[in-house]
Amino acid sequence: MCWTRTPPGAPSSPGAQRRTPYEWMRRSVAAGGGGGSGKTRTKDKYRVVYTDHQRLELEKEFHYSRYITIRRKSELAANLGLTERQVKIWFQNRRAKERKVNKKKQQQQQQQQPPQPPLPAHEVTPPAAGPPLGGLCPSSAGLLGASSPMPVKEEYLP
Repeated sequence: MCWTRTPPGAPSSPGAQRRTPYEWMRRSVAAGGGGGSGKTRTKDKYRVVYTDHQRLELEKEFHYSRYITIRRKSELAANLGLTERQVKIWFQNRRAKERKVNKKKQQQQQQQQPPQPPLPAHEVTPPAAGPPLGGLCPSSAGLLGASSPMPVKEEYLP
């Protein structure tokens, strides 16, 4: 259907069943879009509007496990009146939302912490001595520059 724009106050022809874009937009906002079917129209695709009960159950399941199993996905879809695809995509979107929120929190924490000035070169302390680098594999200790737990003949030392 073609949309035509008629100036305000201009008489529309009685035979034309066309609506102006303004009337169409106003009607969809007032009526809620999908006429109570739980879907709203966005461009050429429908977007599901989940009920409070569906969101609550999906959130509870997400809180229990961020990744849903195939069996649980089919059970949840059947119980909530959704398709398995809708449940799968809800979980994908929820994980993306969680990553976004966590990233934002992390950035806020970094901004709240005062930046620490770097230490001058003469005040830099070496890291604490831990276990030798070759502790798990004595034969590689010499290669890594750590002291070997095995004795080395003096003739092989530099």
